[in-house]
Amino acid sequence: MRFWLVVVMLAVALPAVAHHPFTQYYDASKLEVVTGVVAELRIINPHVVLIVDVSGPDKRKGRWGFEGLPPNVFSRRGVDLQKKLQPGMQLMISGWPAKDPKARVFSGREVTFPDKSTMLFGPTPEEGDSWRCIGPCSFKYPEVPSR
Repeated sequence: MRFWLVVVMLAVALPAVAHHPFTQYYDASKLEVVTGVVAELRIINPHVVLIVDVSGPDKRKGRWGFEGLPPNVFSRRGVDLQKKLQPGMQLMISGWPAKDPKARVFSGREVTFPDKSTMLFGPTPEEGDSWRCIGPCSFKYPEVPSR
């Protein structure tokens, strides 16, 4: 019985360790919108990551990652991410850029599809700051492969 209690406690506690406050890592003053093509979708804990190839004259040209909500949030809402965000799909996505200028990531907010329908993808800065690290945060930005 004790063994299962420890297993359950670890299963609940470990995902929480990977969460992080928003404004420590992302710039809440700069909501940006980019247009691109889905290159990859990672449905992993603690956050879904969408990799988008952005083309155009803006400064955000190239491959960018968008950190989203946890996978279980999409599951609870009945959203099938693998159907909604398929590689090769054109979309617009809004988000807040990383504070680290070397990190090619955003905290994503909303996806807009070609038919103008939208999908909530990530938290607001206020929602994201509801998480607090106990001790030092072990957060690392998602890795974004180059093209």
